[in-house]
Amino acid sequence: MSSEFDAYFQRLRSLLHLHPSAEEEVIRELRTHVEDRLADLERAGLSQQEARRLLFRRLDRPRALARQFQEAYLQASWHDACTAAAAFLLVGALYATHLWNQPVAVLGVASAIVAVTLYGLWQGRPTWFYPWAGLALTLLSFCGYLAFALLERSARLLADGGFDSVSMLGFAGAALYFPLALIILGSCILVASRRDWLEASLMLAPSAPVVVWLAVLHENGGLRETGSSMAGADSALAATFLAMAAAVAVFVRVRTRTVKLATMIATAALLIFTVSAIYDPQLSLAGLAARTVLLWGFLLSPAALQALGASPLGHTASGD
Repeated sequence: MSSEFDAYFQRLRSLLHLHPSAEEEVIRELRTHVEDRLADLERAGLSQQEARRLLFRRLDRPRALARQFQEAYLQASWHDACTAAAAFLLVGALYATHLWNQPVAVLGVASAIVAVTLYGLWQGRPTWFYPWAGLALTLLSFCGYLAFALLERSARLLADGGFDSVSMLGFAGAALYFPLALIILGSCILVASRRDWLEASLMLAPSAPVVVWLAVLHENGGLRETGSSMAGADSALAATFLAMAAAVAVFVRVRTRTVKLATMIATAALLIFTVSAIYDPQLSLAGLAARTVLLWGFLLSPAALQALGASPLGHTASGD
């Protein structure tokens, strides 16, 4: 097949944003259709070059054709939607019951999240995978908070003149953790963005409320705080994850990318206003707007990564 058709199929593949197996099926079926149509045109008396030129003009623009295939393939089953939402429901239950400071409960939930994430990787990253992967990445935030607490403790020991070799090793390990965590996080976002930036954005969604909760935890005494002062923050985080569970079920089920994006943006704005009303009720409207824009920028950053990582294919006769 000619290079212009190869470029067309390559451009179409980059716009599909489907599961790899579905993309292969689409491209394979379309190639077969094109080859059959070329044979029909040549049997009708056209030369090979004339047949290719005529058929190429008749093909839909890659973006329009990709949108048609997305509407046919993107709607996931209710099973996938419920599996995706279960990730947020599980963590929401942990905070609703205020069991976050119970090691057995935390270890059980963390193990379940990691196990389901690894299973999703083994399954080829199905539709329900990204909420679980996002929660697995929040473990980096919790470990980061532990590293921060260790650095803070080491700094106090240093100020008091009690900094020994063990503390030095702990300080060095905690300091090295942050660049390592950033590399892991960046690599995961980059890999997910190469397939579909919307899925990468969904993967980032749990990070924001968890980081806010960790900040509130620190303000209330850190990990040693087990009293009633964290009850309100726990309930707010549980409600946040409950809302995110409903939003991700909608995100997974709807067909069009426009509705998926609108669901994500609207949910992010609603959560910002709700969380700010609970944690910082004196915040001005300008402050709310600034936080909303920052969160949108964070969630949409994979789109920029995908755009930067995309290789230009040159202009074709059928355009984009």
